[in-house]
Amino acid sequence: MHARAHQRFHLDQDGHSITVVRGPGRGRTELLVDGKVVSSTRTERRAATELRGELPGGGAPRPFTVRVGRPDIPGGEPLCVMEIGGARYLMPFLPLTRSEQWPAEPTPSPRTPAELLARWRARHGRHRAG
Repeated sequence: MHARAHQRFHLDQDGHSITVVRGPGRGRTELLVDGKVVSSTRTERRAATELRGELPGGGAPRPFTVRVGRPDIPGGEPLCVMEIGGARYLMPFLPLTRSEQWPAEPTPSPRTPAELLARWRARHGRHRAG
């Protein structure tokens, strides 16, 4: 299996479009808010990539952080999480080409790390048993 040229994660949050585009290998990772690049950094080889941005609003801008981990297996998808106001949201992978498309999952509500782990175990344990 070969690595994809680029990976994209997307989430609609409080009326704003948040997108992360990750380049291949040690390329760059960019954070876009409403289609505008607000942060960019070199993709780390062995560590999670962290980007910071702000959501515009009626009052003061609200800061948030996006972390993109490394894939667990070669050719796999990394985990991408947005943190804002003490809540964490998984950012689903969105394919860039039709050949990469698969049925999308709805974005889950914010959960604690223990709830995320229990959800993952329930989902993947079912596939192993069946």
